[in-house]
Amino acid sequence: MENPKTVILKAIKTLCYEKKEFTLASGKKSDFYIDLRRISFDGEYLYILGKLLYDEIKAAKAGNLKFSVIAGVPVGGIPLISAILTAGYFEKNPLKSVVIRKEKKEYGKGNLIEPVQFLSKGANILIIEDVVTTGGSILKAVKNAREEGYEVTDAVCVVDRQEGGAEFLKENGINLHSVFTKADIAG
Repeated sequence: MENPKTVILKAIKTLCYEKKEFTLASGKKSDFYIDLRRISFDGEYLYILGKLLYDEIKAAKAGNLKFSVIAGVPVGGIPLISAILTAGYFEKNPLKSVVIRKEKKEYGKGNLIEPVQFLSKGANILIIEDVVTTGGSILKAVKNAREEGYEVTDAVCVVDRQEGGAEFLKENGINLHSVFTKADIAG
């Protein structure tokens, strides 16, 4: 099998990268778009993405990354956490995950974070995201987690668009780890 990082980079370049003007979730205009859902919702690529992200997390843990659970940022991070959980299971290192909602539910238990049984107060949550531009989606999840009494010190993404997100997150106490950058894809 071809190197997983090579497979995913090729898929991002051919299936996810579009060169034309777009308005991003942040409201910023961009002359390119990276839609990772084209591969993160495809089982063939999702498994490989999970392995790459799991390996990124393992490498960061070797550098003292500490966390209790991983959390996906809706919507892009949700399939990724499932793939990471699968990769961890196959490596005999089962992980736990949660989802941090953008706002509290007005029904059911009204939880901002689900499932809460994996967390104790003060637990450190590792945020998972697909693409980072400004870091706004991650910071929203971080603020929600911190308001609920949890720590967040790091986030992992598939692609950092290198448009200030890593720096903005750093200013807010979050280290961003990325598998790929804009330079890898558009360079």
